[in-house]
Amino acid sequence: MKSKQTQLNNKNTGLYLRLSKDDERAGESLSIENQRRILTEYALKNGLTVYDEYVDDGYSGTNFNRPAVQRLLDDAKEGKINTIVVKDLSRFGRNYIQVGQFVDYLFPCYGIRFIALADNIDTADRNSTAMDMMPIMNVFNEWHSANTSKKIRAVVEANARAGKCKSAYAPYGYLKGTDEKHLPIVDEETAPVVRRIFEMRAQGLGKRKIAWTLTAEGIETPGDNKKRRLGRENLSNVTHCWNAQEILCILKNPVYLGHLALLRQTTVSYKNRKIIHKPMEDWIVTENTHEPIITQELWDKVREVDKSVSRGKPTNAGEVKPLSGLMYCSDCGKKMRVVWNKRLVRGVYTDEIKFSYNCGGFMESGKSYCHSKQIRESVINEIVLQDIRAKASFVWTDEQNARAEFLRRKMQQTSEEQKADAKQLKTDKRRLEELDKLIQCAYEDKVRGLIPEEVCVELMQKYQAERNALQAERAELETRCNQSRQNVADVDEFISRIKRYAHVEELTREICLELIEYITIGNIPKDKQIPREINIYYKLIDKPKSKTTN
Repeated sequence: MKSKQTQLNNKNTGLYLRLSKDDERAGESLSIENQRRILTEYALKNGLTVYDEYVDDGYSGTNFNRPAVQRLLDDAKEGKINTIVVKDLSRFGRNYIQVGQFVDYLFPCYGIRFIALADNIDTADRNSTAMDMMPIMNVFNEWHSANTSKKIRAVVEANARAGKCKSAYAPYGYLKGTDEKHLPIVDEETAPVVRRIFEMRAQGLGKRKIAWTLTAEGIETPGDNKKRRLGRENLSNVTHCWNAQEILCILKNPVYLGHLALLRQTTVSYKNRKIIHKPMEDWIVTENTHEPIITQELWDKVREVDKSVSRGKPTNAGEVKPLSGLMYCSDCGKKMRVVWNKRLVRGVYTDEIKFSYNCGGFMESGKSYCHSKQIRESVINEIVLQDIRAKASFVWTDEQNARAEFLRRKMQQTSEEQKADAKQLKTDKRRLEELDKLIQCAYEDKVRGLIPEEVCVELMQKYQAERNALQAERAELETRCNQSRQNVADVDEFISRIKRYAHVEELTREICLELIEYITIGNIPKDKQIPREINIYYKLIDKPKSKTTN
């Protein structure tokens, strides 16, 4: 009768080999070739029949989402193999909980013999000293991964602070440099695409619309571009289409300004490789490290579009109207919605489409909620266009008075608040002077023995707490009272913008997003002789009011 050992040897064996990027630093001893030689020699020497090799090259052992180890486990569950041989426990995995689950529970359930050569682990002999030590070895293997992860993170952060770009690939629009710091070099093939993406966004196009446009024009996606240059197929994007997330990543990356922004994302831990995007204040940014693709002015325009109250909706033809999302009903505060109908000529509808705007509240709930505020697109566009031209003409003909008028307009929005702040500032100043005297008196009374020390300490703490609170309030009030300097800067910026549109012939989305904060539309007057109330609030010179955005 054959022994149990002989029966096991006659069955199929799987040889598992793994090498991570960190293990490559250990040299030849951990190489795939060396592992293969050791395992193959052991199988031949012990009469094991090798069913297959399972190789994970370049994978971390901290999790088991590895293709070869998954195939190994599937073959074991299906009975294709009944013996698994590895060089040591750390090759199989560095997660002590999962390794223990497989070796102590799962493998015995399927009748799998597990052998780790360097650690003298063989589950066929459960009473060996090595098996007793296995939990400790698993913990040590995981500790090694945790310690290595900390060291690597420290090195990555040090390189980032030194302005070294150690990324495997350059951002889309650049090529990886060959200098010591591997700083990005402008890619003449893809840089124009990046510049165009920023320009389209500055014109008010949404990220999805930009993605659709690039896809329709057959422009290669960043992933396809990278894979083509590497001579591989992009299997992660089978449609080869741009998407809004790719556009967003490009629009938010300051690398296109010539600044190196590193450590913008991290992972949960060395075990969990889920990517976490860091807030911008936690990025490590080194400015002016390489040639920019876009200008600061274009970057600022895009940021302004992102902050705009407008989230214009495209029509069925994919067009976003110039004032879409920028107009509100003066009564209910709901946004004005774009509506359209075919033009009626002599009782017959033509193919020509006429667009107009109406109160969103009225369109949703009818007259019980709000009144109709319908206004034709051509009419409101012309009103806004004429107002822009008038202000631009005012600036060109009399810039000094225009600046004074715009400044008065801006100051009018905050004058009442500034008066209240100035009054409170005087009150706080007087109280701070009183507290200084009270603190001094309390100290002198304590020195003279007029009050006990504990009473003095209590008074001093009370006065000091009030003093600290008043000083913080005073600093905030002074900042607000010094707003006049910012007001002048805002007016100067508005003048520089409006001057460009003295002879503009058509209202565009880009012009509206650059100049207009929002517009309120009043009721349609019953008397046609009474002008309709339409208020245009401009960026930089009009103080934004809180508006509903639904």
